[in-house]
Amino acid sequence: MRRRSVLASQSVRRRRRRPIAIGRKSSGQLGFGLVKIFLFLCGLAGLSLMFVWGYQFVSESPYFRLDNIIVDGVGDELARELIKISGIERTESLLSLDVSSIRRNIESHPWIRSVFLKKDFPHTLRIRAENEEPRAIVLLDKMYLVGTRGRIFKELARGDSVDLPVITGLSAGDDTNGEFLKRAVSFLNLLRLEDAVVSVEELSELHLNGDGSLTIYISRLPFKVCLGSKDFGRKLDLLGHIIKHLRINRRLSQVQCIDLDYGDRAIVAFRNRVVRGPGDGSRS
Repeated sequence: MRRRSVLASQSVRRRRRRPIAIGRKSSGQLGFGLVKIFLFLCGLAGLSLMFVWGYQFVSESPYFRLDNIIVDGVGDELARELIKISGIERTESLLSLDVSSIRRNIESHPWIRSVFLKKDFPHTLRIRAENEEPRAIVLLDKMYLVGTRGRIFKELARGDSVDLPVITGLSAGDDTNGEFLKRAVSFLNLLRLEDAVVSVEELSELHLNGDGSLTIYISRLPFKVCLGSKDFGRKLDLLGHIIKHLRINRRLSQVQCIDLDYGDRAIVAFRNRVVRGPGDGSRS
């Protein structure tokens, strides 16, 4: 009789693995993450509200109320005008002042070139204004004042200074006006800085030709001087030598034109002939 194997008689039972609840666990983590984000946003919103409320409280506090406005760089009358057009209210807080808007309002005044503002806490606003200085009168469709940077800043009005050189030769609306005016004013500024043979007060007219070259008319001299469009310092020195030479020879009253736009040479036109002046060795 065969013996039955012990192993054969035993039934093998296999354990079934329980399924892992992946879906439930992931959903729980996601929900917890959303709760944390929500709480973070609530905290951020609370901080923002506290900041807004705190800023509003501080800005309305009388401790930062604007009590003093100090204007430097201009006279008292113009200072009062600037405060008037600035849009500043005396009841405002120094914290809430819109500095950009105030600067734009003040710079809209024709006699103001630039403005610097500083909040001096707790009660003072300092305004440093740079006054525009007229350098010449330019003749276009009307007469206008030109400032130190060659910019037209206002129409000539009654009461404005007229003891200034007059710039002629430009046409209203020409695109080259800005460039040519800067050139003319740079020449006028040069006359103020250097001990030139011609002073600004003696310059009656500065004519701008179509190519941008300069021709000047001097009140004490009976002739015009052509300067070209560059190298004005050297040409003024040369003009001084020519005028000195003509005075010594008593020929100054006979001159009709001096043209300095010939490199290192000068052409002197007399009423009856033309000669080359100092610069190439020739003498009249």
